[in-house]
Amino acid sequence: MKKFVGITKCPVGIAHTYMAAEKLQKAGEAQGYEVKIETQGASGVEDELSAQDVADADFVIIAADVAVDGEERFNGKQVLYAKTADAIKDANALIERALTAGIYGQKQTTVAQSDQQESHEQSPIIKQLLNGVSHMIPFVVVGGLFIALSIAIGGHPTKAGMVIPPNTIWSSMNQIGAIGFTLMIPILAGYIAYAISGRAALAPAMIGAMVANNTDILGTKAGTGFIGAIIVGFAAGYLVKWFNSWPVPKDLRPVMPIFVIPLLGVGIISAVLILVLGAPISWLMTALQDMLTALSKNPETSIVLGLVIGAMVAVDMGGPVNKVAFLFGVASITAGHPQIMGAVACAVAVPPLALGVATFVRRDLYTEEEKSAGIPAILMGLIGITEGAIPFATANPKQVFPSIIASSAVASAVGMIFKITDAVPHGGPIVGVLGATNNIGLFFISILSGVAVAVALLTIFKVRKARKTA
Repeated sequence: MKKFVGITKCPVGIAHTYMAAEKLQKAGEAQGYEVKIETQGASGVEDELSAQDVADADFVIIAADVAVDGEERFNGKQVLYAKTADAIKDANALIERALTAGIYGQKQTTVAQSDQQESHEQSPIIKQLLNGVSHMIPFVVVGGLFIALSIAIGGHPTKAGMVIPPNTIWSSMNQIGAIGFTLMIPILAGYIAYAISGRAALAPAMIGAMVANNTDILGTKAGTGFIGAIIVGFAAGYLVKWFNSWPVPKDLRPVMPIFVIPLLGVGIISAVLILVLGAPISWLMTALQDMLTALSKNPETSIVLGLVIGAMVAVDMGGPVNKVAFLFGVASITAGHPQIMGAVACAVAVPPLALGVATFVRRDLYTEEEKSAGIPAILMGLIGITEGAIPFATANPKQVFPSIIASSAVASAVGMIFKITDAVPHGGPIVGVLGATNNIGLFFISILSGVAVAVALLTIFKVRKARKTA
């Protein structure tokens, strides 16, 4: 029997990862293949491919938006590289392309193989950045929730703001949350570097990121924040990649990754930060935070900022543009002005919620497949997973994309008008229920305003299409 195997992996490791795997599985089985797809998601590796699975496979499909683990096991096999969105949109086309894919570990020779190599290597910087973001997210989510819950339950209002009494369980919870936020910086830098040059880059990147945010070491008034972490991650990754290219004697190779490379990497990165880059990056980060704060406080500019952020969240539903908006939100939390994250939190839930609700408002306008996807979309919207809208967007992009982009922009702008804040780098009604927002009622109104706009637009588009067809 014909067989192929594959790996799927997205930055967050939730929706795209499993949806791509499901699409490949169904498409392959429909074409008469035996299929096994390994998912490298937030829960770790599932359905891991054995050596026998790989040996028996006719070809391999890697549908991933970030670096995958264990590529070297496919040496000598035909390997097709694609994005998770490609698998979700048209898995059958990927299977056809995989039949002429290049051989892993060999120089590409044919035109098709050359195109495949180019596809694999496109936007490496985005993939490396998203690898860092995907590993960072659990730390900031846990940190933000612990801080939000400790303030909501154990805090007392004073003239100076909410104060948590010392030596209480809530004080300990608040400190644990702060540890999560502190770890965000080295984790982001470390896994950007890891995606570039592997495990040896972790120490230079993670220690370098901590140096970049230590004002005593840098001699600055502020740390370099997530911008410094990103710069350090890329610098450490490519520095270690250069170290790995050195013609080292065979006897010295074992000590390079555990002694020489970390020592040289940490020394060089730290020296550059202290002597050259630390102060300018610190100034840039401070200026960015001041700009975000000023924009969010001015009524006119806050609405425009909200519209832009909301549109960015919806335009690629969890992709690179979405992650840029997310990073702005994280920056606002760490700077003590979490209103940007509040706008993001309002926007992320709207696409899946709206599409799910729309299937119940006018069920006659939707296919059976879309109706069955409605409830899962609503559930994903409730927990802030924008990717729940992907099945609808891939089926009807001309109708769905304008609707969700406009509606997310509206929800985000309304959130800015209401001055919604979010102490957790996540969104959807779930963060309001957990007490991470400053006003749960206005937060829900912001989300519902976006949902109403999307449902109205989708219904109009669907009715027009139905009339044209008739």
